[in-house]
Amino acid sequence: MRPTVLVVQPDPRVGLDRFEAWLRQLGVDLDVVRPYDDEVVPEVGVHDGIIVLGGYMNALDDERYLWLASIRALIRAAAATDVPTLGICLGGQLVADALGGQVTVGDGPSEIGAVRLDLTDTDDDPLFCESGPSILVAEHHYDRIARLPDGAQLLASSDRYENQAFRVGRAVWGVQFHPEVSPGRFERWVADSRTAAPDDADRLTAAFADLVANDALIESDSAVLARRFADVVRTHRHARASASVGAGAER
Repeated sequence: MRPTVLVVQPDPRVGLDRFEAWLRQLGVDLDVVRPYDDEVVPEVGVHDGIIVLGGYMNALDDERYLWLASIRALIRAAAATDVPTLGICLGGQLVADALGGQVTVGDGPSEIGAVRLDLTDTDDDPLFCESGPSILVAEHHYDRIARLPDGAQLLASSDRYENQAFRVGRAVWGVQFHPEVSPGRFERWVADSRTAAPDDADRLTAAFADLVANDALIESDSAVLARRFADVVRTHRHARASASVGAGAER
């Protein structure tokens, strides 16, 4: 049977985008839950992996989005049971916050467009081990992962934001960037940002043009991460199935 990844989508404007086709082509089924549409975030159970997507809200906005607490609980349970988990942008901030790190809201300049990340200590990391010394990514965020959880391994940094990617334990990752996003969806985010901050319109327009110009490389680097995450999910499913068979044989 194909492994299944639970996808938590906090915002209708921030979907799986490229990751959906990539993961399905890699033999992974997807079970999407939408808490913004009153769908309940499940507990860790039958799924072989978890992805927590981004959103326009901030990671500390529990008064307006009560279900953020449920996402954190899911992340903590996944970390405790080594269920492969990838938090993207808001999702990465929720990983950091749920596991004892610190997120600050509106802290520093926004990071929007194509950004090169420097990778460190990734040779043995299951997700980033094939990514080389640097990758080009799509960024669109205003908040900061200010401190990683205790024991977390820092994997990538940018000039403006140190904590761009990290792993907690064996199989829980948080990334500040958007490996899933296509230029079409990114353009809609930039349009929303221009509406909210018209004085910043020129910078945002230039950032989008730069992202489009570099999209072939961004897409290539991001596809590697999707493939590696699918590999981790399959490995986890196989190990869990083997343990179940072994436990049955002992009875």
